[in-house]
Amino acid sequence: MFSNPLKIYLFLIVMLTIGNIYAVAPFKTEIQVEKTEKNLYYQKDDSEKVKTILNLSKWYLSHYTDSKVTARKSLSYAFKALSISENIKYQEGVSESCLQLAVVLQQAKEYLKAKIYAKKAIEGFTKINEQDQLGESWVMYWSASFLSGTPYKERIPLLQNAANAFHKSGNKLREGDCYRQLGDIYQILGNGPDAIYCLKKALSFCPKNDLGRLYELYNLMGSAYLYSGDHKTAITYGLKSARLAEKLKIKSIFLCTVYNRIGLIYFEFQDFKSAQKYFSEALNIAIKENDIYAITKLTHNYSDVLLKQNQPKEAFEFLKDMESKFPGIYNNESVYMESQYMEIYMRFKQYNKAQTFVKPIKDKIKNVADYEEKLTAYLTLLKLSFKQKNYDQASKYCNSYDSTAKNIQNYRFNANVSFWKYAIDSAQGNCLSAMNNYRKYVGYTQNIYDDHKAKEINKMTILYETEKKNKNILQLQNKSILQNNKLHQADILKKLMIFSILLLLIIVGLLFRAYKVKQRNNKILNDQQNEIYQKNKTLQHLVVEKEWLLREIHHRIKNNLHMVVGLLASQTEFLKNEEAVQAINNSQNRIQAMSLIHQKLYQSENLSIIDMPSYIFELTEYLKDSFEIRNTIRFILNIDSFNLPLSHSIPIGLIFNEAVTNAIKYAFPNQENGIIDISLKTDGNSNYTLIIHDNGIGLPPDFDPYNNPSLGVKLMHGLSADIEGKFLITSVNGTKISLEFTFVENNLH
Repeated sequence: MFSNPLKIYLFLIVMLTIGNIYAVAPFKTEIQVEKTEKNLYYQKDDSEKVKTILNLSKWYLSHYTDSKVTARKSLSYAFKALSISENIKYQEGVSESCLQLAVVLQQAKEYLKAKIYAKKAIEGFTKINEQDQLGESWVMYWSASFLSGTPYKERIPLLQNAANAFHKSGNKLREGDCYRQLGDIYQILGNGPDAIYCLKKALSFCPKNDLGRLYELYNLMGSAYLYSGDHKTAITYGLKSARLAEKLKIKSIFLCTVYNRIGLIYFEFQDFKSAQKYFSEALNIAIKENDIYAITKLTHNYSDVLLKQNQPKEAFEFLKDMESKFPGIYNNESVYMESQYMEIYMRFKQYNKAQTFVKPIKDKIKNVADYEEKLTAYLTLLKLSFKQKNYDQASKYCNSYDSTAKNIQNYRFNANVSFWKYAIDSAQGNCLSAMNNYRKYVGYTQNIYDDHKAKEINKMTILYETEKKNKNILQLQNKSILQNNKLHQADILKKLMIFSILLLLIIVGLLFRAYKVKQRNNKILNDQQNEIYQKNKTLQHLVVEKEWLLREIHHRIKNNLHMVVGLLASQTEFLKNEEAVQAINNSQNRIQAMSLIHQKLYQSENLSIIDMPSYIFELTEYLKDSFEIRNTIRFILNIDSFNLPLSHSIPIGLIFNEAVTNAIKYAFPNQENGIIDISLKTDGNSNYTLIIHDNGIGLPPDFDPYNNPSLGVKLMHGLSADIEGKFLITSVNGTKISLEFTFVENNLH
């Protein structure tokens, strides 16, 4: 396995943590989020509010790309959920909030802070025995530990704890994810048996239809078996991974890893042509993905297979060509390029040029983490020292190679150690030690090149290649069928074109006939339209005349009512009885209320409806002038804008007149600080409310609103009944008269 470790681990971390980030957030649109945020202020602090806030945090996190605003909102909501949970002692909310904070902080690259909150989430979920979320918390703690630089060995218990929690909760899929990651860590540490054990457990939990997870597992298992020296099983899983990659149409760096691994197996079995083929396919993908680390390793592998085929010149030209195309492969932290140049110069027996690469390799090798890369470098240094007959130096490099190889436990590397110890002992005359090392070398070689293994691998390769050829044959057959279908379709299309042309000629003939018919019909329609136009013009004149007559009627009614008011005013001069005068004045006000309606009707464009705000305002001003109250009583008007017809406006005007007149006359005997609050409102659904409320002395104690001899009260009750309204008189901080009625505005014409 050669691809950049950090890239692969970041991908696996996302795969392990993605479920926790997005699983719960219920919002689908920004409108839902905005509505929830507005309602959040009115929601009391409880567990439901905590869940809502956490969902908002998760929604913003899922939409967090490069926006600092969404990142801050996600973090702010997570902290808010934690604060409320702590205040109301909601332990589950505290734990969920800590887990969400760990996720947000990790995405913001605050890895140490993410670890702190992941640890708190672990403690919280442990207390409430919530195993599934406990597993997610351990995963977050593991991923934050990796990203903050915690050594591999210290990460193993974290993933094991996560796997145990998922096991208790019955979440097999997530348990399998943990064992998959454990297997990869054990492989990096060179612990093949534990790596294979964990990967087998992960495979047992993986659903058979989850091809993506199966592909990754086969890929890792192929690598683990390769380093353990089980080449047969390694090629089995390598080919399985390749099949799935082709089925899933994966052309990523992971498929590149699969092809490279298959090439390495063929390389070990000295099938260099097959190895070269797979290295070439892997290199093409690495170049397409622009992965410098992968390009570097595959450049080394491809040139190495050329050397094995005794083509040092071609290998050298290939290295130079790749270095010119990708300068980064020589300048990165890898030692592959230096090692390969040393190998080629040794083939050319130019040891002085090879020596120039020793210091760069020794400087870089201290920081190389990949065991296979270290082994390549030590082996190259060993060979050069041996060629220069510096056997002590060669022995030191051989020991370094041996100590590194022990971490991997692979027959190939053990065979190399035994061979070079044999070579060094032979050169120094240590015959007994040389013979022992040679026996070991032969033993390791036999394990590697077992005939049965080679046959099995060749058999599997033939099956894989045959499968690919069958697939290609099937594709060619499908192409042939498609071509025949196209020819058949072309023939049908030709016949269809001829039929279409004939049909078009028929349609043109029918259209011409229809055109003639339409011309005749148009003439008839024009005559009818002219007749209708003349009738409409006559009707329009009638409508105008009707409107003029209605306006004149309203004007005359208004004048007649004014005349009645004048006659009543003249009559009062001959009356000596105060009650009679008062009755005349009340009648004048009532008539004026009706007169004002007719005045507004003939002055407005619409002759059937009254604009209520202006009507109430003018009626109020009239009553103020009639009683000459000036500034002794203050009126407060709160009138909605709407229209009503005569059937409702006249009763409302008369009720208004009675209520305001009574308030002016009786509510304020001291004439101080008088306020009359007038409200006429609608709820928009055909319901209306008129309220006249004064702050005067209120009603007498013995006042009976339902059985009262007063003409004004009877009049208000009667008018309310006419419009099917609910009328009520109460004494609340003065006198309050309310009228509730219903009217459908669609009836207005």
